Amino acid sequence: MKIACIPAYNEESHIESLVRSAKKYVDQVVVCDDGSTDNTAKIAKKAGAIIVSHEKNKGYGAAITSLFDYARNNNAEIMVTLDGDGQHDPDQISLLLNTITQHNVDVVIGSRFLNDSTEAPGYRKRGIKIITSAANYGANLKVSDSQSGFRAYSKDAIDAIHPTEEGMAVSTEILMKISNKGLSLAEVPITISYGDDTSQHNPVSHGLSVLVNTIKYVSIKHPLPFYAIPGIAFVIVGLTTGGIFLDAYLNKQAVFYGSLMASVVLFLLGAILCVTAIILFSMANLIRDRH
Repeated sequence: MKIACIPAYNEESHIESLVRSAKKYVDQVVVCDDGSTDNTAKIAKKAGAIIVSHEKNKGYGAAITSLFDYARNNNAEIMVTLDGDGQHDPDQISLLLNTITQHNVDVVIGSRFLNDSTEAPGYRKRGIKIITSAANYGANLKVSDSQSGFRAYSKDAIDAIHPTEEGMAVSTEILMKISNKGLSLAEVPITISYGDDTSQHNPVSHGLSVLVNTIKYVSIKHPLPFYAIPGIAFVIVGLTTGGIFLDAYLNKQAVFYGSLMASVVLFLLGAILCVTAIILFSMANLIRDRH
């Protein structure tokens, strides 16, 4: 069974056309109504969608998690996710489905930036590229659009991926899980309609939030370079500053006790970062061995 899954929050103006168009390519359309205060759920149900409801708004990631749970519990063979704001073209669902079936891959991402298929607003394009670079480093992947919500998942991927992020960082979290589980991944170029930029999130706060969470995942996946390298640098600077202070003190030259304090703080911070790196690295290896 192939299903199309749409996370939606107050999308009554787009949801009917999305559901009706998506139904042409799949066996079921499932809409997760994430605590909408408008008629999103009612309109989607009337258009033929199955509704998964949240009593209150929990966030995009929570909606994606509920849709994964639905797909898993109903033994879906392929799950396609697309956003509920009308930016994705449901007629391109077939591109993702064909890539899954013909090339036998686990996950397909519809990319806005593969082959320059979409003219995105400049600020959005630059922000996504920064986040994508961080996500690629953390997940050891090479994707052009880490934040695309237009994706298709095979049954193996549906069973293996259990998202936990409730916000927009779920897209990065899923990439990390794809890498950790050794799932195969492909991208296809898609077009996207920004229109009046229908996002309900402030682009700056949204982008910073996703970037911070992406860095969090990178730090967990690569603790040694993320923590140990700056930690060692801080220790060296702290020892050097302390040595200069001690040399001046012993030679009865002018000394600045602020430099002594700085050297102690830098040394302690560096030591803490190094210990953190070792602990996280050991924990990551332990978890990897158990799986």
